[in-house]
Amino acid sequence: MTAKHEERHHSMTPWPAHGGQLSTLARHFPQAPTPLIDLSTGINPFAYPFTPPGADALSRLPDPAEEEALRFAASQAYGVSPDHVLAGPGTQMLIGLLPILLSRQQRVEGVRILTPTYSGHETAWAAAGVPITFIPHGASLPMPGRNIVTIICAPNNPTGHVLSAGEIASLAESHGHADGVLVIDEAFADFQPVSAASLLPHRALIVCRSFGKTYGLAGVRLGFLLGTHPVLHAMREVMGPWAVNTAGCQIGREALLDTAWRDSMSLRLAHQTQILRHILHDAGLSFVGGTLLFSLWRTAHAQEIWERLAQAGILVRRFAWDETLLRFGLPADEGALTRLTKALTSPAS
Repeated sequence: MTAKHEERHHSMTPWPAHGGQLSTLARHFPQAPTPLIDLSTGINPFAYPFTPPGADALSRLPDPAEEEALRFAASQAYGVSPDHVLAGPGTQMLIGLLPILLSRQQRVEGVRILTPTYSGHETAWAAAGVPITFIPHGASLPMPGRNIVTIICAPNNPTGHVLSAGEIASLAESHGHADGVLVIDEAFADFQPVSAASLLPHRALIVCRSFGKTYGLAGVRLGFLLGTHPVLHAMREVMGPWAVNTAGCQIGREALLDTAWRDSMSLRLAHQTQILRHILHDAGLSFVGGTLLFSLWRTAHAQEIWERLAQAGILVRRFAWDETLLRFGLPADEGALTRLTKALTSPAS
């Protein structure tokens, strides 16, 4: 259940390994009605109503005080010290840099990844030449050997698996005693009651937090690593003095400090999620798991349904490692819900 499975020959229309990329949908299905509807990502369709930055935000470099303010806002949102926040141009870049720079900081004998999960972690560690072991979610997780890195997405994408605070604390301690590192990817944790960030500071724990998914502003390209491990300082040095652009600093700070918006959005997403799940259940799909921003469903007719939705101009996420699964993000409006319902209930053409 790894990204390698996505490269094998299978019966699907060729498709990018990640969600999104509506231009690919338009190329493969030129007769699909527009506007095209992207339900293939876990990005909040109800974007944060930020104050538009002034023109100077695009004509000057970010001031160090602006990034400091951004890190303070992130510290408030995630419940950690500002000194424990590393801001970067999207979590994807931080995930890519981590294996390279961590291997320079300390001995890394191997990495363990709980799967199935987001394939970006495997890609980054494989590129760094670190041996990878895959452990299925739900299986017994053995104690780490010395100098081992373990990566867990919690809640997991795409299954929605979560870990308790006690489980994460125990894992962090075991990695600390074995000179290892525990990486908890909390890209979808903003609406969860438990966060590994509550365990910081901890020498063996690094937490990833995404901005764009929760706030519906993926194009801002903003993400964070939380922790006290020296690798965070090394990553900051490598990214240089202007890792986050001026507009990103301003928008990120405003959104992260807006707790009222986050609370009300949690309720709105819960309501929209229930509507979507009723539609999919009535269409005969079986719920597997998910979060407030996506849900995973199983059906023996997954590929037929994916094709039918694509012909209707709707893109959902599918997986070559299990062709019975489909992941759905949230529709943005009634029109999208109506088109989805019609496509699911219409006979196959």
